[in-house]
Amino acid sequence: MIKIFVLALAGFAGLQLAARFWPMVTSDWPGAPMAAGQTVQTHLSGFYIRRDDLSLTQIQDRILATPRHAVLTHEPRLKVVLRSRVWGFKDIVELWRDESGAHLRGYSTIGGSDWGSNKKRIKAWIAD
Repeated sequence: MIKIFVLALAGFAGLQLAARFWPMVTSDWPGAPMAAGQTVQTHLSGFYIRRDDLSLTQIQDRILATPRHAVLTHEPRLKVVLRSRVWGFKDIVELWRDESGAHLRGYSTIGGSDWGSNKKRIKAWIAD
């Protein structure tokens, strides 16, 4: 019984280390480009929304108030790395405005799925 517990603990610790020290790939959004007329795009590893009624200052303040964040760039777009509380998985969030409106997207840098965490986070940021 103790051996199983020790093996489980070692596995958990190994996954923690892997998630925290896995090299971060800061590649672009893994989904397809946002099509004209489309305002929401969901991908297995993230969520992307474009709206013209979003206040960039308000959303930026909410992003920067989120715990466990690190700013990668401010210009031409805000690009932030967020870490999950338990595992330390890294997600990238991007915020910018262009002629088609305000863009906000978040996506996982590790694995093929974020289990909806970016969608949940982004919807909470844009909720009034």
